[in-house]
Amino acid sequence: MAQAVVSAERLSPALAAWRAWDLALPLQAPPRLGLQTAQGSGHAIYEIHSDEEARTPLLGRIRTQSTRSVKGGFHQEIAAWQAAADAGLAPQLVYVDELNEVAICHKAHQPQTAVDAETLGRLCKQIYALPSAAPRLQLRADIKTYLDAMSAPAQRAWQRAMLGRNVDEALSLLERDTPHFCHNDLTVGNLLSDDKQLMAIDWEYAALGSRYFDIAIAAGSLDLKERDRLIDIVFADTVDDTLVRAGRRVASLVTALWQTQFTPLEAPEPTNWASQPEMHA
Repeated sequence: MAQAVVSAERLSPALAAWRAWDLALPLQAPPRLGLQTAQGSGHAIYEIHSDEEARTPLLGRIRTQSTRSVKGGFHQEIAAWQAAADAGLAPQLVYVDELNEVAICHKAHQPQTAVDAETLGRLCKQIYALPSAAPRLQLRADIKTYLDAMSAPAQRAWQRAMLGRNVDEALSLLERDTPHFCHNDLTVGNLLSDDKQLMAIDWEYAALGSRYFDIAIAAGSLDLKERDRLIDIVFADTVDDTLVRAGRRVASLVTALWQTQFTPLEAPEPTNWASQPEMHA
């Protein structure tokens, strides 16, 4: 209850600025805060009720904690989100309160059916084509941040596992790859739809980086048989199998290290991570 009160307080300035919201039909009366509908590792989502609710359903999103240590991360996320929204690849932003790390946006919903490789691949290629002045993805810095948050014994165990699976070599391969604008977190929970277009939310990790890392993360949203098809759809005849393996290895590591910090009950032990099939590909 206390957290909900704090969230409501942080949403208040954005709600009070309703006359400045970017809507096709401006509101005629102040909006009202609705119920919390979702709580992720870094964000809380609230319904926003208004006189335009039937025509344009809205949501309020509050950053509850940063899952990255990037300076100016919220500003960078909003810039990436806006670029994607302008292309119809993310829910439209209505209002942003950077001080309180709050965004008011159009409401989208979970896809009606499971996302397939063709639909996800099309979204990936649309994202890669976006014009953006985003910073480079710093995978080594993110990995170090996760390791630094661990106890010394756990840190040593992960470092041994990484050394045994040549993670440094995989990172170097990805760093030399031609950078593209990538979402870098296209997990199933970050995929929504407006009935016409698959969309992405939570652009916190968006940056210039290797498509092979991005695709490896995105493949986790697919059935096993669809994962290789996703690669074929995105890369066709230009696929680099060495980079495919490097992307899978680093994506698996980053996911596991993220879990150790934010969802520890789901995190694998270092030895179990190192024995996964993709580690030997």
